[in-house]
Formats: sequence, C-alpha cells, structure tokens
Amino acid sequence: MTDFIIPCDTVVRLSNVLANFHEDADEWFHSLRIDNGQVVATNRRIMVVENVGNNEGIFHLIVDAALLQQCRVEAPFSSKLTINVNETLRFAVAKTTLGYVHAPNCGLWSAQPRNIYDQWRNIVMQAKGTAKKSVGGMLWEADAISQIAAAAPSGRLIFEEKIDTLTRPTVVRDPDDSDWFAIFNPYLDAFGDSPAAVLPAWMTL
Repeated sequence: MTDFIIPCDTVVRLSNVLANFHEDADEWFHSLRIDNGQVVATNRRIMVVENVGNNEGIFHLIVDAALLQQCRVEAPFSSKLTINVNETLRFAVAKTTLGYVHAPNCGLWSAQPRNIYDQWRNIVMQAKGTAKKSVGGMLWEADAISQIAAAAPSGRLIFEEKIDTLTRPTVVRDPDDSDWFAIFNPYLDAFGDSPAAVLPAWMTL
C-alpha cells in the first residue's frame, strides 16, 4: 500500500491543462502524474510541473468531475488529497482533509505503453540553461496561454528572455512561486514551425 499526498489546490490548478488535447495525446495524458515529489500535467501542447515534495513513487491520478469539484470546495481551506494505492489490486482511493472519500478507482492502469509521458524529465531538461539566441516565431494559441495562466499559483507568467522555437521547448515561470514552472510546446511538433511576426506590407508602404 502506497500513499500519495498532494494539495487540493494543486489538483484544481493543474487540471486546467487537461483539455484541448493534441491529437497525439493518449489516455495517459488525461491524468495528473505524481512523480517522486512533482505533479505533472500535459496535453502535449503545454506541460505544467509543480513541486509538492515527499511522495516517493509514480502514480497517475484520474481527475473526474466529482473529485475535481470537491477539491475546488476544499482548496480555500488548504486541504490535501491523500491517495491510498494498492498496486496488487490496481485500485486507488482518494480522501480529502475534510473527510470526503472518492469511492471510484482514481488510478490509471493501462496496457498501453506510457513511454512518452515517462520521458517528461528529459523533455524538461532540453530547456536547461538559456537559448543562445531567439530563433523562429512563437505561435501562441489563446487556450494554451489561458490554461498555463490558470494553472499558475499567482496567474502571472514570465517567459524566457530568448526563445528558440525550433530546437527547444520554452520555459514559463510564475514570478511569485519557485515551486512551479510550465513548458510551452514540450513536444516540438505540437504547433509546427511558424515564421516570426513582422509588420504587414500594407502597413510599411
């Protein structure tokens, strides 16, 4: 039996990323991954990571509507979600600080390989350091930006000084929380290549 404990607020915020999935996102991307102290959410277009500490091991949490709603109710009270996992039975029960028990199995077990999600740390490390120069045009989609902002603790975002859209993902940080960051376009094919924006010819004539 393994226990994972994460703040209800983290569940609520990071679940905002679990929408508008890239066509290559399989069932694993529809869950929150708890990975040795970090909670990860991605839809292949964006990735959000929050450090919550402790929590040894890896678990994929299915966040259904009822569980998410209860976490929304309890988040203002700093409640935590405790997940009791029985690997043998492949069954997990979630409980909140205020006493809510989520009876349905909240764990994701699948015969499908999850090697792409397993590589999330390697993907993040591609953005280690800073880009030498800005390259390419960064294509923004309103839903992706709003999802990242909604997942951030303060709702405010800071992008990298230099953005290389062709060879590395782009890091986004919350200026008020050092335990959170996001990756824009973690899988470089999510948006495709875009030329950098310039003023239109009709404006410069």
